[in-house]
Amino acid sequence: MKKFGLLLASVLTSINILNAQITHQVLVSNYQFTPKDLNITVGDTVEWKWVQGMHTTTSDSTTGVDVWNAPIDVSHTIFRYVIKTPGTHSYYCIYHVSLGMVGSIIASLPTGVKNKNILAASFSLGQNYPDPFNPGTKIKYSVPYITHVLLKVYDLLGNEVGTLVNEEKPAGNYEITWNAADLSGGVYFYQMKAGNFIQTKKMILLK
Repeated sequence: MKKFGLLLASVLTSINILNAQITHQVLVSNYQFTPKDLNITVGDTVEWKWVQGMHTTTSDSTTGVDVWNAPIDVSHTIFRYVIKTPGTHSYYCIYHVSLGMVGSIIASLPTGVKNKNILAASFSLGQNYPDPFNPGTKIKYSVPYITHVLLKVYDLLGNEVGTLVNEEKPAGNYEITWNAADLSGGVYFYQMKAGNFIQTKKMILLK
């Protein structure tokens, strides 16, 4: 497969959640999480650490982005999870919820982030510009929370000709430039996959 020079343009956001990540520890002992209520920033890691007993940390939510269920016992002494969305995330121990073994994580946006336009409201894949192009074109895309993004280019026959993005991205709006100098003119398709989001768009290379 040919490799093409790719220029990653600047991220159109004033925050980088991953770079500001902090780890918060919750001790798990008989019938309690300590602290019971935890205040964090979106993108921070929560670490549950076993002290004694046999427990789980299980999110109340069973669908959506922030869902987890992990044992915390002598064989599984540490479990870490990155909170991706703002709001209150409640959780419990499956074995001891009837005894009041519950906890909550209150996740806020980073300090100073007041303009909601800074963070993307939903997944999106923009039409490349210019189009038609030769040899370079720009593609914009957005993700509303930390997630793995895969953005690839295919020719008219469905053969993969380039990978533009293949990494975890914080919430935000992005723009990349694709240089197709080594390709022949024609119709190409670019496809973005992120979580359950999949979208494909057409572009034309003129030579």
